[in-house]
Amino acid sequence: MAVQWEEKTALEATWPGLAHLTQSVLASLGGRGFNNTFKLDAARATCLLLIDGLGWRLLHEYAHRAPFLSALMRPDGCFRVGFPATTATSLASITSGLASGAHGIVGCSFALDAQTALSPLTWSSSALLGEGACSPVPAPEDFIVPRMAWSKAAEQGIAISTLMLGRYATSDFSRAIYRAGEILPAAAYEAYPALVRRALGVEQPALCFAYFGDLDFAGHVYGPGSEPWLKQLDIADQLAQSIALYLPAGADLKIIADHGMVRLDDGLVVDFDGDATLQQGVHAMAGDIRARHVYVMEHQLDRVLARWQNRLGDAYTVLSKAQAIKQSLFGDVVLSGAEARIGDLIVIPRGHGGIIRSQVERHASQWLGHHGGLADEDQWVPLLQYTP
Repeated sequence: MAVQWEEKTALEATWPGLAHLTQSVLASLGGRGFNNTFKLDAARATCLLLIDGLGWRLLHEYAHRAPFLSALMRPDGCFRVGFPATTATSLASITSGLASGAHGIVGCSFALDAQTALSPLTWSSSALLGEGACSPVPAPEDFIVPRMAWSKAAEQGIAISTLMLGRYATSDFSRAIYRAGEILPAAAYEAYPALVRRALGVEQPALCFAYFGDLDFAGHVYGPGSEPWLKQLDIADQLAQSIALYLPAGADLKIIADHGMVRLDDGLVVDFDGDATLQQGVHAMAGDIRARHVYVMEHQLDRVLARWQNRLGDAYTVLSKAQAIKQSLFGDVVLSGAEARIGDLIVIPRGHGGIIRSQVERHASQWLGHHGGLADEDQWVPLLQYTP
């Protein structure tokens, strides 16, 4: 029986959750110097399966389509991922054990300098201002500066591996965040159970991180709860069960997500490209539709902050960079490199709104599903645990 949403226990002490979860998993495997904030039981080997975009509320609402996953739901089996609640940031938090203010991937796109934006998933740079010049992309292997949790664990003898479809295996983003362990490319999801079994069937403690991305894609294009989305939920549920049934002796399975997803409310959506008031004093904009970085012209911060607050009203939270950092939005530690990438303003919808760009970001502005912000639907994801 699926747990009722109202019964969930808040785990505020684990914020930002994904950074603390990876520390807890490594501690449960015997890693030294990692904080087991989630109080996980000791394990010999763990498969950490991430189903991209599977929010806790979505799993609760559509539990009937995911019998294996829903059978593992518990009242305290959920947590808040961190900010922004977006794939690139969340995956970097998992491998680094750090919040976005420390690992530096502060959104789905962000400013590298005054002229350049980086989109980390594609590891591509573009001009912040239309057709202007931009800097080249940085070397992926050197982008995350602090020592990553996976690197520390590998040095202690924990076998680290990442399982993904072959089309992701050699990307620059994968080189940037998964460099501490072995990457296992799979031709199809059907190959996952055997590859997990091989990765975990070693003598030393082992962590195999497995990634399922198609639910997120279906949610963006067709909307969460749509029939294409439900078909991908069926596949994810069957995949999780197949991995569970094929685990080697002494291994366990933990199932999580990187963020949730919502359908935007058209009445709360604001189009920056068609709003002259919001454009005044703004140098550029980046980030997710539900977690915007706004870069402001010199000496215009106070005016632009007041203008955005007045224009958006109570439907949105508008914070200056200083306010966002003080509130630990990007974690307790914000390093100088990450701080420079964060917008002068951070704009987050309180409900199901978002700041679209109908001209500059035409495809994303037409998507039905979005994530990134601080709402429950963006933030709360499952932590499901299966031990044979």
